[in-house]
Amino acid sequence: MTGGDGDDATAAVAVGDGIGAAYEAVMMDASDGDENEIAAPVPLSEEDYVRIADLLASITDRPYQYESHVEYISLLRRGFLAHRADPREAGPYPLIQDLRKAREDMIERFPLNETMWAEWIADEISICGGLEERLGVMELCAKAVEEESASVKLWKTYAEYIESQYSLGRDGDAIGKGKAKKVLSEEEEVTLRECFTLELVVETYRLGSLATKDNVAESHVLWNRYRDLMMMDLEANSTQVEFIRSLYVARLQVPHTTISDTFSGFSSFTTRYDNANYESTMVSTNKLYSAALAKYNERSVYEDRLAKRGQVSLAEEWNAWAEYLEWETSQPKKKLDVDMACALYERCLLCFGEQARVWEEYVFFALEKSLGLRVKALLKRATRHCPWSGTLWAQYIISLERAYRPFEEVSDIKHRATTTGMLDLGGLEEVLKVNIAWCGFLKRRAFEHDAGEDDFDMAEMGISEAVTETGKKDPEYRLQRIHINFCTLAKKIDSAREIWKELAKTQGNSYEYWLRYYHWELSHGPKDKDYAGSALKAALKRNTLDWPEKILEIWKNHVEDFGNVEDVEYATVRYRKLSKEILERRAQEVQAAALQQQTMKDQQQEADTPQTDESARASSKRRRSVAEADDSQPKKKSKAVETLATVKPAAHSPPSASSVAKRDRENTTVIVKNLPLNYPEVRVRQFFRDCGTINSLKLIVEKDGNTSTATVEFENREDVLTAQTKNLKIVDGHSIEVQVGTGSTLYVTNFPPTADEAYIKDLFKDCGEIVDIRFPSLKYNTHRRFCYVQFASSDEAQKATSLHGKQLGGKETLVVKISAPDQKHERSGAVYEGREVYIRNIDFQAHNNDVQELFQKYGTIEKVRLPPGPKKGTHKGYGFVTFSKKEEALAAVEGVNNTQLKSRTLIISIADPNPSKQKTNAGPSTEKAKDPTPGRNMDHPRQKSLGPANPATSPQPSAPAFSDIKKKTLGIMNLSDTVNDTKIRQMFEKYGPLRKVTLRPDHQGAIVEYESVADAGKATLALDGFELAGRKIKIGGLADLMRQSPERKVAKGFPINNGGIKGGAVAFKPNQVGAGAGGMKGQKRRAGLGFPGAVRKKEDVDGKSEDTVMVDGPQAKEAPKTKSNADFKAMFSGKK
Repeated sequence: MTGGDGDDATAAVAVGDGIGAAYEAVMMDASDGDENEIAAPVPLSEEDYVRIADLLASITDRPYQYESHVEYISLLRRGFLAHRADPREAGPYPLIQDLRKAREDMIERFPLNETMWAEWIADEISICGGLEERLGVMELCAKAVEEESASVKLWKTYAEYIESQYSLGRDGDAIGKGKAKKVLSEEEEVTLRECFTLELVVETYRLGSLATKDNVAESHVLWNRYRDLMMMDLEANSTQVEFIRSLYVARLQVPHTTISDTFSGFSSFTTRYDNANYESTMVSTNKLYSAALAKYNERSVYEDRLAKRGQVSLAEEWNAWAEYLEWETSQPKKKLDVDMACALYERCLLCFGEQARVWEEYVFFALEKSLGLRVKALLKRATRHCPWSGTLWAQYIISLERAYRPFEEVSDIKHRATTTGMLDLGGLEEVLKVNIAWCGFLKRRAFEHDAGEDDFDMAEMGISEAVTETGKKDPEYRLQRIHINFCTLAKKIDSAREIWKELAKTQGNSYEYWLRYYHWELSHGPKDKDYAGSALKAALKRNTLDWPEKILEIWKNHVEDFGNVEDVEYATVRYRKLSKEILERRAQEVQAAALQQQTMKDQQQEADTPQTDESARASSKRRRSVAEADDSQPKKKSKAVETLATVKPAAHSPPSASSVAKRDRENTTVIVKNLPLNYPEVRVRQFFRDCGTINSLKLIVEKDGNTSTATVEFENREDVLTAQTKNLKIVDGHSIEVQVGTGSTLYVTNFPPTADEAYIKDLFKDCGEIVDIRFPSLKYNTHRRFCYVQFASSDEAQKATSLHGKQLGGKETLVVKISAPDQKHERSGAVYEGREVYIRNIDFQAHNNDVQELFQKYGTIEKVRLPPGPKKGTHKGYGFVTFSKKEEALAAVEGVNNTQLKSRTLIISIADPNPSKQKTNAGPSTEKAKDPTPGRNMDHPRQKSLGPANPATSPQPSAPAFSDIKKKTLGIMNLSDTVNDTKIRQMFEKYGPLRKVTLRPDHQGAIVEYESVADAGKATLALDGFELAGRKIKIGGLADLMRQSPERKVAKGFPINNGGIKGGAVAFKPNQVGAGAGGMKGQKRRAGLGFPGAVRKKEDVDGKSEDTVMVDGPQAKEAPKTKSNADFKAMFSGKK
């Protein structure tokens, strides 16, 4: 801007018209989110002063306790606000210096967020009097925008403060004659005018508008004010016209919320100052405006979701940011706007600055786009905000090395990462990431062309120290591998070999370790390769090696490549012997796995809780194996190959009680009440972090709409006791309540099969505030039907037990009990009392009344139950009869067993409450011997058919072709493992009669078979992408479903990717972290006898098959043909 003091005075009058309101706005902006504190500050009590002293001592001893810093500042500030609000307090706040020092101490170790900066500035503005204090506020504002340069709120506060002080130094503002100006001497007033000039005001707005120009939602706040200031002396200075025009043109190329108003303002400006060229100017500018408007319209849907901040849950807000960032950063190269993507990351970090994953995504995006110097500054900020992230620190070290920064600078960053103790909060893996980056830097530096002896010694010492401190805890021995590489480059082969041998003590059971060692010896050992061969021999001596087949094959190849004739002969004999031993071991493993799989899958029997089994399974006359459906298994196999192919990997078997610790949620959960509204989950985790390991956390907004309640589940009961010590602590001005959650959780069962979370919520809505509803996973037992309902208090849960025994519909009697998993109760019911009879081989023409009539002479019958079959009105060929007394059931077994009912001979026994725990010793021949009519089909759900039914009495149609069945069968994918088959049936039977519904949680889905192809097509078109239990389901073919890996979960609720490899051979290959890395690239597993895929059937043109021996691994599968829209239309219209 131009002009002398006279112009400044004129401008001061224009600026000063509303400066009083602007000055108050600074205060209002700074206190956003703390209205309760400002309105009614609570004076500090004696307990608060004691707590302040305790916190100060704690911070002095352990300066890196983030929560302690926050609580300490919060208490001191509350006292400050109460002092300011009390008219009786005339003097300064006695603890103001303590408050300032607390903030300065915290900022040395942790960054302040936007709200904390705003509070600090507001507090200092409210008490600043002399010139020095006013200049101090300006420096504080400058520091705030330097730390959070993307914050419109802080830039606005900064600029408006400068503007208010500029106006205060001029006579044009009314406030200048008031109390605020009386505290300044004449000399200070002169200095004030010299420091706070109009040029400084304009420059502050200019810098703020540049820093926030890509903020779609709020950038207009600063830019509009900057434009208005520049236009104030436009009449007096015509040279400004061209500058304002260029300012508008540049702005109209940036998408922002008020872009239409900006274009309208430019139109008015052009009309007034360049009307002669209005048409040509507006035509050229309109092209720029249209392009920017189109960009804004693309983003408006995401911006609308972000605008609801404070009205939605924290999870919904997080999802909105995640989806927006995913969309913005995944644009095609020509369409991607890097500046807007970076600005969006910055905006997200203002809300989620403590989320390391946001910083990590931002950093790697900047690296991918080669943003150069911006990356270093970004990593400096990221490691301040998330000092527990090893990924960020490691990348910082790599970035400095790549920029050829001095050793001292890199070393300082490494020690800052590891000496504060914050990195340990992220776990061992985060510490290892930093040490791996550091050791890699030392190793590379030691072997540079200009490296000296000191560099070598420094590297050797640093790597050895890192290995000693953390390397021995790493299951992937990454630091040791760096050490070996260092020794190898230094020609210290013996030292490297000693490290390999030392590793054998902990890694000796891993085939990957021996392969790495072998390849190292092959490359760096003696020329006769004896050391390499010895490594393989040592591996084969271990009976606990996880993949001996691989090592055996490599040893055989090694001898053939490097051995003499005696070695080859010895290896051939040894290879044959070891192969037999390994085959025997694998056979035992397969047998054990197959037995466990069979008992868990087929030996299911309904217990005391009545359930309706509506799983529409195919009858024994048209059974099909999943292996056939997968199109990846041969139609005929030897017994050994078939067994191996059908056994699933051990990783997906049900975990045993001895291997997995049971979660005791009921006694390890605390309920935290009176938290601030929309309090971030990460802050709750930080607040309780020192109490112990947090397994899960959930936040809800209370009915009053003013507070939040959290449920925090810890790992053990001792952590709960520690958490209780935080009761009545102050969190952002709220005195929280910490209650143990014992007795607040209900065990609910025997509700309708179609019930979901909404049904349960409606059922208990009058009993109290429901915090959480948990349905069990059906992965290992698809018949489970119960849930846990957690209330905000034990009183509400106790009230809800009044619904116990409530009749739901005509069949279900609701069971509601306080959950107490540590208290074992004796099970009761007909099956546990021996009053239930299990009947097999029931004729399909028989009905309930036929069974009732046959058994009623033996006693009082309470219930006859024949589980329904795949078609309406049919059953599955077995059933249960419940008597009133055990003696009656025994008499029925004695009297009815082997009795003829219609065309079949019944097999009767007392129902077993735990069939899956029994070991089945009798084979099919034993069952067959018991049947006096062995030619009849015993359609028992746990046993395959022994022979065809009598054609004279039970005529059956021929089984349909599998190709026809596939057309009518849908694979439902991405299905939650808490959804039962009844819910699926209810959804899909709207589109036509169903033949079969089978849950496949081992493939994250289910199989749905229709009676007709047309109905299957209708369901596909209608339900593909439908949301069920929080997931959007996908519908494809049966082969698509079988390619889905099972969902894998780890403790504490953090999911991991499904990376399981399919095929029977997976059970033989160990599931190790980092599989496929280092030394394994390009190697294929050689299939041999006993491995799935070793022998395959190849179809000839005439339909005959011939054996094809696979030499080197499984044959490549033909890519499945995906269904097009035309296919679905054909299905819909019923075409075959």
